[in-house]
Amino acid sequence: MTMRAHLKPLTSTLFTLALSLSSLPVHADVDAHRLYLAARGDIPWQSLNPEEQRALQRHRGNWDDYSSKRQQDMRQGTQRYLELPPDKRREVEKQRREYEQLSPQERQRLRKEYQRQRR
Repeated sequence: MTMRAHLKPLTSTLFTLALSLSSLPVHADVDAHRLYLAARGDIPWQSLNPEEQRALQRHRGNWDDYSSKRQQDMRQGTQRYLELPPDKRREVEKQRREYEQLSPQERQRLRKEYQRQRR
């Protein structure tokens, strides 16, 4: 078999590939904001599943402002919360509501106590 005979299937395949690629747009629409978030290592809000979005809804407005570490920590906490049985979830929600009723000084005291106990 000649070299020309060997190249014919390859040439045909390359032609088909080139033809299919030519039908693609010259440049894809790229969301610069999503590229920026990805470069920082952030988690785009849209990548959260619906349950995570519901659990983190009160953070939606500030989500992009959080550091990637804080986003990851919040997502992991949300995933742990979603794995809890319903009665434990209700208990966590009750504690969160009680915490939100505390004064800033009381919250700070509790955070310091929590950090001290974790060491």
